[in-house]
Amino acid sequence: MMRRFLRLFRVVLMLVVLAALAVYVWPTRYRYDHVSADGNTYPVRIDRFTGAADMLVPDQGWVPVEGETGGDNSQNAQPTRSQL
Repeated sequence: MMRRFLRLFRVVLMLVVLAALAVYVWPTRYRYDHVSADGNTYPVRIDRFTGAADMLVPDQGWVPVEGETGGDNSQNAQPTRSQL
């Protein structure tokens, strides 16, 4: 009887750990990349759900990235692959 309980406890514990891992670790909301501008490299985070991109600017924090037209380009944003 005790053996059966321990086996069930291990299975339940593994399921709880896997569920916590799936919820809190993977997948994350943001995909991180970088952009180079004026000789500086800035981190960029891209929202996996909406495609909106934010750039981390010193003393300003996360600032939305605008497209070439000057407006917010989150509706037509396409993810890009990071260069290795």
